[in-house]
Amino acid sequence: MVFIWPLRVVNAAVAPKFTVTPILPANQRQTVPGYFDLQIQPGQQEDLQLRIANQTDETQTYTLAANPAYTTNSGMIAFDQSRPSLDQNAIRLNTLIKGPTSVTITSKGNQVVTYHLQAPSAHFIGIISGGFYVLQKGGTAATSSTSGVRFTDQFAIGIPLILRQDLKTPNPPMLELTKASIGIANHYPVVNANIHNPSSNQFGEIATDYTLFPTGGNKAVLTGHFAGLAVAPHSRFTQSIPLNGKQLQAGSYTLKWTAKSGSYTWTKQVSFRYNGHLPANAITSQPKTPAASQNNLALPWIIAGIATALLIIILGIWRWTVVRHKQNQ
Repeated sequence: MVFIWPLRVVNAAVAPKFTVTPILPANQRQTVPGYFDLQIQPGQQEDLQLRIANQTDETQTYTLAANPAYTTNSGMIAFDQSRPSLDQNAIRLNTLIKGPTSVTITSKGNQVVTYHLQAPSAHFIGIISGGFYVLQKGGTAATSSTSGVRFTDQFAIGIPLILRQDLKTPNPPMLELTKASIGIANHYPVVNANIHNPSSNQFGEIATDYTLFPTGGNKAVLTGHFAGLAVAPHSRFTQSIPLNGKQLQAGSYTLKWTAKSGSYTWTKQVSFRYNGHLPANAITSQPKTPAASQNNLALPWIIAGIATALLIIILGIWRWTVVRHKQNQ
């Protein structure tokens, strides 16, 4: 399980020109070679190693970090931030691991980087989740042949790290809706639902459903559905349900939320008040679908085609009139 983040992509076919391979220790739980999944004891200390290989023809410098896992607003698990939004019960991976923050590797060379892990002295259930995040500094430049503008391709490679201690105490997944409000996402009005995973469980295959009612009413004014979500332990994130051009009146609303993962189901209703005012930069029209956008792009060509056809018809009529006039003479 290796995660690769393209920070800016010029060509989708471009691949990172370095590799990161974990050197798995004896307490590795799984046979999967791509990431760390370690069984540890309270207070245990050990070294963890990564082998970084530079596949370019130049010396490269890489920035390194051991970060805690969090949940993105799109419902994915990531560890590209050092201080993500987690609750007070989270054990952050970067408080347990010390090591280098950068390494320089010569052309076609490789180097083993060592980090020191100090496991929590206290007993914990569930997992501590995060990963090593490796970013090539500078990246590779590509020049456009038409404009001369230079872009930079940068890639980060992530190696997940999971720490486990107590495998016997039950640790069921948990999920809760904590707050709802009207806001904007990408300048479009949305209903924001704040979601929290209060457990030390990391799980996926989550589907969520939303229904918005005027408080005290039973007629839905908005619905939303999301699927294929995953959450990190003790994380918080926000799901946004687009209004799709609906104009909500000021007043009180109730958002009904249902989430499912495997055999587990969670449901809750949260009420909030909307004052009827959106930020000045909000776009209140319905977002255009790709088909609508393509139709709009094609419209000038359709008009030009019609105009050309009319011109040909007019020229044809004019020529026929001239020829007919000459024959009559």
